[in-house]
Amino acid sequence: MEQGLIVSSYGRIFIVEVNGKNYEAVTRGKKTEFVVGDKVLVNLSNQQQAQIQELVPRQNLVYRSDRNRSKIIASNLQQIIIVIAVKPNFNLGFLNSCLLSAESSQIEPLIVINKMDLVESPEFAAKITKLYHETLGYKILKLSALENCADLKPYLEGRRSLLIGQSGMGKSTITNQIHPEAKAKTAEITKYETSGCHTTTSAALYHLDDKSDLIDCPGLQEFGLFHIDIQQVAEFFPEMRNILGQCKFSNCRHLQEPQCAIRAAAENGIIEHSRYAFYQRLTENLKTKKSY
Repeated sequence: MEQGLIVSSYGRIFIVEVNGKNYEAVTRGKKTEFVVGDKVLVNLSNQQQAQIQELVPRQNLVYRSDRNRSKIIASNLQQIIIVIAVKPNFNLGFLNSCLLSAESSQIEPLIVINKMDLVESPEFAAKITKLYHETLGYKILKLSALENCADLKPYLEGRRSLLIGQSGMGKSTITNQIHPEAKAKTAEITKYETSGCHTTTSAALYHLDDKSDLIDCPGLQEFGLFHIDIQQVAEFFPEMRNILGQCKFSNCRHLQEPQCAIRAAAENGIIEHSRYAFYQRLTENLKTKKSY
């Protein structure tokens, strides 16, 4: 058997890179729980085809889940790049969900504020920077992908990065700027600029150099976190970590319990309102899981 790297997937078909050459691969049996970024052991059938035999243990895995199902996105990452923009229809909950996913998987996040050429962007960027960088300590990069992505390149060196974001935020444009050979399809925003139209059909991994990879995944509108352990949720909020353990009850969920240090911090403005509201919604959702 040979070891390969999954660089793209299309339903039940995977493109596996083995010794610098790509093979069209299927899995043994009905198992299809493989994802871009996975290292796998394969048998080469011929010069074009292979069969995946076994998964090499992952360092980490990023996936999203709702009440009924989950969708794996990518594995073996060092960085998640969350692309946001003032248009179209920026969703604060999506950003918070991506950050929580990164925290829970112990992957370093980078927030990229795209479309800085728009007149609305400076005010939008200032608000995002104040909360997420100045208060919470997350790294932020501002750029206009249509003009220049050179400032992003140093963040990519020596890492495998996942590029993620809502539809229409400019991920594919960034990919094309960073790696022109990708020729990724870009989304066209409607004249009303109210909704994104995603055209990417599959996650794809691109080698930027011998030590740097970029994974571009389809645009998303939601990022469910039903797989998160309700016991650990607060640990994934940087602003809550130093307060944990100060509540009256050791099993406090930080919702309506008396003498809750987290809730008191939110009421006093130590924890920003939108972040605590996101925590409340997520925790209430997780309480509905049958396993809870």
